[in-house]
Amino acid sequence: MGLISSIMVRLLRAQPFEMQALDTLAESMKATSILKKDRFHRYYKSSILPIPCLAYSDALVFNSNYYQILSDDEVLAIGAHEFNHIAKKHIAKRLPRTVLPAAVLAVVIGYMFFINSVSFLFIASAMVLSFLFFLFGSYYVNAKWFRKQETESDLSAVEFVNGAAMISALARLGPQKTSWLSKLIPHTHPTIEQRIHNIQVVMSTKNSFNFTITFGDGTSKQQIN
Repeated sequence: MGLISSIMVRLLRAQPFEMQALDTLAESMKATSILKKDRFHRYYKSSILPIPCLAYSDALVFNSNYYQILSDDEVLAIGAHEFNHIAKKHIAKRLPRTVLPAAVLAVVIGYMFFINSVSFLFIASAMVLSFLFFLFGSYYVNAKWFRKQETESDLSAVEFVNGAAMISALARLGPQKTSWLSKLIPHTHPTIEQRIHNIQVVMSTKNSFNFTITFGDGTSKQQIN
Protein backbone atom coordinates (compact mmCIF):
# COMPACT_ATOMS: atom_id res chain seq x y z
CA MET A 1 0.00 0.00 0.00
CA GLY A 2 1.21 3.50 -0.78
CA LEU A 3 2.58 5.58 2.06
CA ILE A 4 -0.15 8.24 1.99
CA SER A 5 -3.04 5.78 1.77
CA SER A 6 -1.47 3.61 4.48
CA ILE A 7 -1.21 6.58 6.85
CA MET A 8 -4.77 7.71 6.12
CA VAL A 9 -6.20 4.22 6.63
CA ARG A 10 -4.60 4.15 10.07
CA LEU A 11 -5.72 7.66 10.97
CA LEU A 12 -9.27 6.86 9.89
CA ARG A 13 -9.20 3.56 11.81
CA ALA A 14 -10.53 1.96 8.64
CA GLN A 15 -11.42 -1.72 8.50
CA PRO A 16 -10.66 -3.70 5.31
CA PHE A 17 -13.21 -5.76 3.42
CA GLU A 18 -13.20 -7.59 0.11
CA MET A 19 -15.70 -7.47 -2.74
CA GLN A 20 -15.18 -9.44 -5.92
CA ALA A 21 -17.70 -7.35 -7.86
CA LEU A 22 -15.63 -4.22 -7.19
CA ASP A 23 -12.50 -6.03 -8.36
CA THR A 24 -14.20 -7.04 -11.60
CA LEU A 25 -15.42 -3.49 -12.15
CA ALA A 26 -11.96 -2.04 -11.47
CA GLU A 27 -10.48 -4.36 -14.08
CA SER A 28 -13.13 -3.40 -16.63
CA MET A 29 -12.51 0.29 -16.01
CA LYS A 30 -8.71 -0.12 -16.16
CA ALA A 31 -8.23 1.08 -12.59
CA THR A 32 -5.47 -1.50 -12.42
CA SER A 33 -3.32 0.17 -9.77
CA ILE A 34 -5.81 -0.83 -7.08
CA LEU A 35 -5.63 -4.46 -8.21
CA LYS A 36 -1.89 -4.64 -7.55
CA LYS A 37 -2.61 -4.94 -3.82
CA ASP A 38 -3.88 -8.15 -2.27
CA ARG A 39 -7.66 -8.45 -2.33
CA PHE A 40 -7.97 -8.03 1.45
CA HIS A 41 -6.47 -4.52 1.43
CA ARG A 42 -8.16 -2.71 -1.46
CA TYR A 43 -11.41 -1.54 0.14
CA TYR A 44 -12.02 -0.12 3.60
CA LYS A 45 -14.83 1.21 5.79
CA SER A 46 -14.37 3.99 8.32
CA SER A 47 -16.93 5.36 10.77
CA ILE A 48 -15.08 8.70 11.08
CA LEU A 49 -14.54 9.46 7.39
CA PRO A 50 -16.33 12.83 6.91
CA ILE A 51 -17.16 12.21 3.23
CA PRO A 52 -18.99 9.31 1.49
CA CYS A 53 -15.91 7.79 -0.15
CA LEU A 54 -12.21 8.59 -0.51
CA ALA A 55 -10.04 7.27 -3.34
CA TYR A 56 -6.33 6.64 -3.50
CA SER A 57 -4.48 5.00 -6.37
CA ASP A 58 -4.41 1.71 -4.47
CA ALA A 59 -7.40 1.89 -2.08
CA LEU A 60 -10.98 3.06 -1.59
CA VAL A 61 -12.27 4.09 1.83
CA PHE A 62 -16.05 4.21 2.31
CA ASN A 63 -17.87 5.95 5.12
CA SER A 64 -19.20 2.91 6.97
CA ASN A 65 -22.57 4.48 7.83
CA TYR A 66 -23.11 5.43 4.18
CA TYR A 67 -21.90 2.03 2.98
CA GLN A 68 -24.44 0.21 5.18
CA ILE A 69 -27.43 1.88 3.53
CA LEU A 70 -26.27 1.19 -0.03
CA SER A 71 -27.42 -1.72 -2.16
CA ASP A 72 -24.78 -3.79 -3.98
CA ASP A 73 -25.51 -1.90 -7.21
CA GLU A 74 -25.14 1.43 -5.43
CA VAL A 75 -21.79 0.37 -3.97
CA LEU A 76 -20.64 -0.46 -7.50
CA ALA A 77 -21.92 2.91 -8.72
CA ILE A 78 -19.89 4.77 -6.09
CA GLY A 79 -16.92 2.52 -6.84
CA ALA A 80 -17.20 3.27 -10.57
CA HIS A 81 -17.01 7.01 -9.90
CA GLU A 82 -13.87 6.55 -7.79
CA PHE A 83 -12.31 4.09 -10.26
CA ASN A 84 -12.60 6.80 -12.91
CA HIS A 85 -10.51 9.08 -10.71
CA ILE A 86 -7.91 6.32 -10.47
CA ALA A 87 -7.96 5.32 -14.15
CA LYS A 88 -7.74 8.95 -15.31
CA LYS A 89 -5.03 9.70 -12.72
CA HIS A 90 -7.02 12.61 -11.30
CA ILE A 91 -5.54 12.05 -7.86
CA ALA A 92 -1.94 12.31 -9.09
CA LYS A 93 -2.79 15.38 -11.18
CA ARG A 94 -4.24 17.18 -8.20
CA LEU A 95 -1.09 17.13 -6.09
CA PRO A 96 0.99 19.47 -8.33
CA ARG A 97 -1.90 21.94 -8.49
CA THR A 98 -2.73 22.00 -4.79
CA VAL A 99 -0.16 20.56 -2.37
CA LEU A 100 3.04 21.48 -4.23
CA PRO A 101 2.37 25.24 -4.62
CA ALA A 102 1.25 25.45 -0.99
CA ALA A 103 4.37 23.62 0.17
CA VAL A 104 6.68 25.86 -1.88
CA LEU A 105 5.06 29.04 -0.56
CA ALA A 106 5.24 27.71 3.01
CA VAL A 107 8.98 27.06 2.57
CA VAL A 108 9.43 30.61 1.26
CA ILE A 109 7.65 31.98 4.33
CA GLY A 110 9.84 29.83 6.57
CA TYR A 111 13.00 31.02 4.81
CA MET A 112 11.99 34.65 5.23
CA PHE A 113 11.65 34.15 8.97
CA PHE A 114 14.90 32.15 9.07
CA ILE A 115 17.01 34.92 7.53
CA ASN A 116 15.55 37.27 10.13
CA SER A 117 16.85 34.98 12.92
CA VAL A 118 13.44 34.03 14.26
CA SER A 119 13.24 31.05 16.64
CA PHE A 120 12.88 27.57 15.16
CA LEU A 121 9.54 26.98 16.90
CA PHE A 122 8.13 30.16 15.42
CA ILE A 123 9.43 29.25 11.95
CA ALA A 124 7.89 25.77 12.16
CA SER A 125 4.56 27.16 13.31
CA ALA A 126 4.57 29.79 10.57
CA MET A 127 5.33 27.16 7.91
CA VAL A 128 2.52 24.87 9.06
CA LEU A 129 -0.05 27.65 9.26
CA SER A 130 0.99 29.18 5.94
CA PHE A 131 0.89 25.75 4.26
CA LEU A 132 -2.69 25.20 5.46
CA PHE A 133 -3.66 28.71 4.38
CA PHE A 134 -2.17 28.35 0.90
CA LEU A 135 -3.58 24.83 0.53
CA PHE A 136 -7.05 26.16 1.33
CA GLY A 137 -6.50 28.93 -1.21
CA SER A 138 -5.35 26.48 -3.89
CA TYR A 139 -8.62 24.59 -3.54
CA TYR A 140 -10.47 27.83 -4.24
CA VAL A 141 -8.32 28.53 -7.29
CA ASN A 142 -8.80 25.01 -8.67
CA ALA A 143 -12.42 24.49 -7.61
CA LYS A 144 -13.79 24.77 -11.16
CA TRP A 145 -11.24 22.22 -12.41
CA PHE A 146 -12.17 19.85 -9.56
CA ARG A 147 -15.85 20.09 -10.42
CA LYS A 148 -15.16 19.20 -14.05
CA GLN A 149 -13.22 16.14 -12.90
CA GLU A 150 -16.16 15.07 -10.75
CA THR A 151 -18.60 15.51 -13.63
CA GLU A 152 -16.33 13.55 -15.95
CA SER A 153 -16.10 10.72 -13.42
CA ASP A 154 -19.88 10.60 -12.98
CA LEU A 155 -20.61 10.48 -16.69
CA SER A 156 -17.90 7.95 -17.53
CA ALA A 157 -19.16 5.71 -14.73
CA VAL A 158 -22.60 5.48 -16.35
CA GLU A 159 -20.99 3.50 -19.17
CA PHE A 160 -20.06 0.72 -16.71
CA VAL A 161 -22.77 0.62 -14.04
CA ASN A 162 -26.49 1.10 -13.59
CA GLY A 163 -27.22 4.82 -13.92
CA ALA A 164 -30.32 4.51 -11.75
CA ALA A 165 -28.14 3.08 -8.98
CA MET A 166 -25.81 6.07 -9.28
CA ILE A 167 -28.75 8.43 -8.92
CA SER A 168 -30.17 6.61 -5.90
CA ALA A 169 -26.74 6.47 -4.25
CA LEU A 170 -26.39 10.24 -4.69
CA ALA A 171 -29.94 10.83 -3.47
CA ARG A 172 -29.11 8.98 -0.24
CA LEU A 173 -26.60 11.71 0.59
CA GLY A 174 -29.52 14.05 1.25
CA PRO A 175 -29.57 17.82 0.77
CA GLN A 176 -26.24 19.62 1.04
CA LYS A 177 -25.64 21.99 3.95
CA THR A 178 -26.26 25.66 3.31
CA SER A 179 -24.85 27.13 6.54
CA TRP A 180 -22.58 30.18 6.42
CA LEU A 181 -19.58 27.93 7.11
CA SER A 182 -20.36 25.62 4.18
CA LYS A 183 -20.49 28.67 1.92
CA LEU A 184 -16.88 29.49 2.83
CA ILE A 185 -15.62 26.03 1.91
CA PRO A 186 -14.36 25.65 -1.70
CA HIS A 187 -17.03 23.89 -3.79
CA THR A 188 -14.98 21.14 -5.40
CA HIS A 189 -18.06 19.10 -6.36
CA PRO A 190 -21.15 20.04 -8.34
CA THR A 191 -24.30 20.00 -6.23
CA ILE A 192 -26.11 16.69 -5.78
CA GLU A 193 -28.94 18.07 -7.91
CA GLN A 194 -26.56 18.97 -10.75
CA ARG A 195 -24.91 15.55 -10.65
CA ILE A 196 -28.25 13.73 -10.72
CA HIS A 197 -29.47 15.96 -13.55
CA ASN A 198 -26.39 15.26 -15.68
CA ILE A 199 -26.66 11.51 -15.15
CA GLN A 200 -30.36 11.59 -16.06
CA VAL A 201 -29.54 13.52 -19.23
CA VAL A 202 -26.94 10.95 -20.27
CA MET A 203 -29.27 8.05 -19.49
CA SER A 204 -32.16 9.52 -21.44
CA THR A 205 -30.09 10.51 -24.48
CA LYS A 206 -27.61 7.66 -24.81
CA ASN A 207 -28.96 6.85 -28.23
CA SER A 208 -29.36 10.48 -29.29
CA PHE A 209 -26.92 12.42 -31.40
CA ASN A 210 -26.17 15.14 -28.86
CA PHE A 211 -26.92 16.39 -25.39
CA THR A 212 -25.76 19.12 -23.02
CA ILE A 213 -23.96 18.68 -19.70
CA THR A 214 -24.00 21.38 -17.01
CA PHE A 215 -20.90 21.74 -14.84
CA GLY A 216 -20.80 22.96 -11.25
CA ASP A 217 -19.72 26.45 -12.29
CA GLY A 218 -22.83 26.97 -14.41
CA THR A 219 -21.06 26.42 -17.74
CA SER A 220 -22.25 23.78 -20.16
CA LYS A 221 -20.74 21.53 -22.81
CA GLN A 222 -22.38 19.79 -25.72
CA GLN A 223 -21.57 16.08 -26.04
CA ILE A 224 -22.00 14.19 -29.31
CA ASN A 225 -22.72 10.46 -29.55
